[in-house]
Amino acid sequence: MDISKYRVDGKVAIVIGGAGDIGKAIAETLSGAGASVVISSRKQENLDKAAGEIIARTGGKVLGIASHIAKLDQNKTLVEQVMKELGRIDILVNSSGSSFMVPLTDMEEWQWDSVMNVNVKGPFFMAKEIAPIMKAQGGGSIINITSYMGVRVEESLGAYCISKAAVMHMTRVMAKEWGKWNIRVNAIAPAWVHSRLSDPFLQMPGVNDRMLAQTVIGRFGEPDDVAAIALYLASDAAANQTAGIFPLDYGMLT
Repeated sequence: MDISKYRVDGKVAIVIGGAGDIGKAIAETLSGAGASVVISSRKQENLDKAAGEIIARTGGKVLGIASHIAKLDQNKTLVEQVMKELGRIDILVNSSGSSFMVPLTDMEEWQWDSVMNVNVKGPFFMAKEIAPIMKAQGGGSIINITSYMGVRVEESLGAYCISKAAVMHMTRVMAKEWGKWNIRVNAIAPAWVHSRLSDPFLQMPGVNDRMLAQTVIGRFGEPDDVAAIALYLASDAAANQTAGIFPLDYGMLT
């Protein structure tokens, strides 16, 4: 097997949610494998810090551009800026996420809208903005970060579960429609990954033990585990892979 297929030299990647733990790990892995990487989230200061840390580790080209995934005009501006700076887009990773620990009966409209806008609407329109660019270039790879909760339900995270189920099917629809342009669309579905977002929930009384008991290996993963799958899907090693939902669930769905 040609290991060089896992390289992404000369490619340009956008990682939405790139200042978060998972997004940053993906961005760093892509940078280390040769890509020029643009990370995006809402706060420029967080992006500057993340970009500096990635550059220090990889020596690659990493740009931080502030943008709100749920604001479609900002998506358009982000894509235009990337094309102006780097001239192409080969890889899109939609790693944004929003959730509220609220039972469905208590959920406010603004909470529902926030979850759906960040988790579904924004990623859809970002991919829609980039698909014509990838088509003109002869193809590309879109990677959506969903969740094992798109398959199973966790109490008080109902809206998040619904949104991530939508991302799974959105991935398949995009793959079906855009495959003729050599645009591959896949999703990664992690369960609990140690991060600044997950750990406070896992540290609630009894939660960590209850979740660990549902795994078959007795442990949770790290952001780098998600990044390893993302690198495969972004690279030529996955040239024939599309419409896939790749779990990182430690056996929780068995």
